[in-house]
Amino acid sequence: MSELQDLLVLEHVTKVFESREGRNVVAVNDVSLSIRKGELITLLGPSGCGKTTTLRLIAGFELPTRGRILLEGQDIAYLPPNKREMGMVFQSYALFPHLSVFENIAYGLRLRRLSKEEIEQRVRTFMALVNLTGLEQRKPAALSGGQQQRVALARAMAIRPRVLLFDEPLSNLDAKLRVALRAEIRQIQQRLGITSVYVTHDQSEAMALSDRIVVMNEGRVEQVGTPEEVYHRPATLFVADFVGRANFLPVEVLQLENTHAIVQFAGKRLCTPAHPDVRPNKPAVLMVRPEAIRLTSHALESNDALDGVVRNVAFLGHYVEYELTWDQHVLSVEDESLPGRLFRQGERVRWYFDPERAFVLPKR
Repeated sequence: MSELQDLLVLEHVTKVFESREGRNVVAVNDVSLSIRKGELITLLGPSGCGKTTTLRLIAGFELPTRGRILLEGQDIAYLPPNKREMGMVFQSYALFPHLSVFENIAYGLRLRRLSKEEIEQRVRTFMALVNLTGLEQRKPAALSGGQQQRVALARAMAIRPRVLLFDEPLSNLDAKLRVALRAEIRQIQQRLGITSVYVTHDQSEAMALSDRIVVMNEGRVEQVGTPEEVYHRPATLFVADFVGRANFLPVEVLQLENTHAIVQFAGKRLCTPAHPDVRPNKPAVLMVRPEAIRLTSHALESNDALDGVVRNVAFLGHYVEYELTWDQHVLSVEDESLPGRLFRQGERVRWYFDPERAFVLPKR
């Protein structure tokens, strides 16, 4: 990645808070990250992993204990928020209840002392962009949650920030509206080419929105990669377990062949993609995603299939979730939903998977 591409760079950023008991709590631990111009990058992780603190450090709401934050080569780590040329979309919307939609969007522009004509033009442009035309004089209390979030988005974009920051902006909306709004956010971000940093704990949201995902855990970065890389080629067991669902099966690594490993699994030898840190005779597990497992009737003979028993069934329309017991393990399976083909609780079945859709990870 060339430096010309990198708009925002975090170098060994650490944030230490002092607890009420006087102990030091490391919220962000030696985080280094490069964000390209025009990229939407998502900070993903469980509660308390440091993703929101990292966003607040970028925004200037917190100051780092150590490290540098560079915006186009300038260290902004100790600049106040209003000097950073960044827009923020908050989880709580943070709209001014006494101001109209128009005035809320115009607020940042008035602080920048733009002309009346320029403010009018920008507000109307961004209202149209987020489908709010005609609601100029409404107060926030008269808007739906989705409309309020659109106002917050238009307000953040109207100042034409160099970086747009999102702090779990869709978490207060219902599921259907979240899906619709995340698609709108992505389309607008790509159309305008705004470099964006997005915080969420919702894996589906991160996968749908991101050019790259930063998976965080206990203040550290576990992996940075495209949604496909993070899902199919996780860097650690934590990433494999946190992003999506996975089955972890016992294997013995026999030998390596380029990007693959020959493993012993259930009495058979398999050649499957492997993590670069996997080594022969070292502890390892085989990650198999639920959708990679296929089920067949127990009556059908197959040398590659293994016996299992259906423990639980959840019909979800376009697919079926099964829990399967096999050799003292409980497997998660997502099978396609076909009319007349639904395995029942307690039924014996056969299961198998394509080794190319599995992945061997070191067991640390």
